[in-house]
Amino acid sequence: MKLLLDEMFSPLVAAELRARGHDAVAIKKRDKWQSLSDPDVVALARTERRAVVTANLRDFRQLHAELVAPSGEGHAGIVFVPTSFRLTRAATGQIVAALETRLAEYPGDDDLASGETWI
Repeated sequence: MKLLLDEMFSPLVAAELRARGHDAVAIKKRDKWQSLSDPDVVALARTERRAVVTANLRDFRQLHAELVAPSGEGHAGIVFVPTSFRLTRAATGQIVAALETRLAEYPGDDDLASGETWI
């Protein structure tokens, strides 16, 4: 599974994952991706076949439900990060380790398609 880290995540998380052999990009590293709406983030991720990693539970849970409904477009997967995870530089290692666990569970690009998981 390839990952697209929502804008609340430091690009350092994506860099650490790449250093460990994973395909991960952070929205913050691409100027044209910053400030995209949530539906546009999901559309971008779908186009790039990347699961979105987000801590924006309120908006993305509802968006997930709409996209997997019978008339929905689907998505490439969503990895939810609970609000109990502190998104600080000190927590980078913990977030990376938790994401690596999910990456091991969903190794294929489409393994989480239109699904969700939590770290």
